[in-house]
Amino acid sequence: MRSKIAFSSASRSVPYAALLLFWMLVPAALAEPVTLRVQHFLGTDSLPHRTLIEPWVRRVEGDSAGRLRIEIHPAMTLGGTAPELIDQVQQGTVDIVWTAAAYTPGRFPRSEVFALPLVHTGNPVATNLAIMQLIQRELAPDFVGLKPLLIHVDQGHAFHLSNRSVARVAQFGGLTLRPPGKGIGSWTITALGAENTKKRHPKLPKAMRQGELDGALMTFTLAESMGVIEASQSHTLLDQKEFFGTSLFLFVMNDARFRALPADLRSVIERHSGPEFAREIGDVYRQAGDTAIAAAERRGNRINLLQGAELEQARSRLATVVARWRDERTALSIDGAALIAAARSAIARYSGE
Repeated sequence: MRSKIAFSSASRSVPYAALLLFWMLVPAALAEPVTLRVQHFLGTDSLPHRTLIEPWVRRVEGDSAGRLRIEIHPAMTLGGTAPELIDQVQQGTVDIVWTAAAYTPGRFPRSEVFALPLVHTGNPVATNLAIMQLIQRELAPDFVGLKPLLIHVDQGHAFHLSNRSVARVAQFGGLTLRPPGKGIGSWTITALGAENTKKRHPKLPKAMRQGELDGALMTFTLAESMGVIEASQSHTLLDQKEFFGTSLFLFVMNDARFRALPADLRSVIERHSGPEFAREIGDVYRQAGDTAIAAAERRGNRINLLQGAELEQARSRLATVVARWRDERTALSIDGAALIAAARSAIARYSGE
């Protein structure tokens, strides 16, 4: 059949190679944009939605010249529950998720090292950059089937107390506190001599005001967003800008979906998911934590630091939490001691950031 494409006299003067290049580029230019779906469990007014997910999506879409379209689905609007997010992204039900590692205890046994007290101390920029350094080797087995876009931490856990002021380790005795999930956080409460509450307390500020428990171990950013700061009279940090461990968060993509993208679109995602992104989000959480601490101070809440012999005693007790975590890794045939040493070394390297 004779081709119906007609060339003008002007087009005949165009070199054949140029015409060939033009026709090769036309399909890419006319191709339907690739749509990716991101799901997370928080609302649109949350810190991760406003300062991490939305800005990342805008940058990636812009850099792709419209070839990537990314839908954000907050508050689990695609279905499921927060603990199911990692399964959803591994199975490809959604393309990308942001979630808290605490929702899937045991699923990231190596990466949890960065949530430990005495490993993460209080600089989320340094810890985020340290995670990026270790993620391709030491932490890689945690992310089979996943493409890590960002693994990051919050500023750190502090004790938020309704009716007591704790400035000495002995004052933790007799307290009942809400832990930040299972594992490290609950071990920390126990190590310091307090009890973990056995109830969920979904309305935590109300429970604190009514004396159903004495307080909670959580980040200042979460305490502010939940109204826990308003229900507290005092807060205890380990030391100046030093916290009792932290929360670990995961911004990950289905690896098969990532690898199926054209090379140039994979490059777009890579460009916006490296150390600079980790540094940016670390600074966001550092500033948010400082802002929440300042809000507590403005209310007249007391900020206690464990000092001198009290600080040394607290660190000694927290060392048992680190040792317990190390021993549990050994039972999993993971070299926990090596992970702790590598994490501390990497954090120290970036502590000037």
